Amino acid sequence: MKLVLDTNILLKALIRNSKVRAALLSPNHQLFVPEHAIEETRRHFGLIMKKTGLSEDEVELVLGVLLTNPHVIPSKDIMANWKGAEEIMVGIDRSDTPFVAAALSLPCDGIWSDDLHLKRQKKVKVWNTKEVLGL
Repeated sequence: MKLVLDTNILLKALIRNSKVRAALLSPNHQLFVPEHAIEETRRHFGLIMKKTGLSEDEVELVLGVLLTNPHVIPSKDIMANWKGAEEIMVGIDRSDTPFVAAALSLPCDGIWSDDLHLKRQKKVKVWNTKEVLGL
């Protein structure tokens, strides 16, 4: 399965050593993460540190490990599909534009996200964690 990761999946994996973390590290899926998601994840380090008791360096280390399997997609590689993604996400949640743009830019099976509103758009398939772990 080839999936684009939403930031909420990275955050879940950082906060808890769980099946989500194991799935990110597993070679069973080909995963992609937009550069934007890594930047967004770093903006949440304070929350992650509070929930986990880890230091900033430790959170950065765990993030580095989690990013060993997914392919990081540079922002420049999704710009050709940005406007189309924005049009899809208008009226839903424009902050998810990078994930839709990434999915439109790659030959993939969709987006792995637990944001319910992302499923409101019908252009890109959205898989929640339960669906991905059930594969």
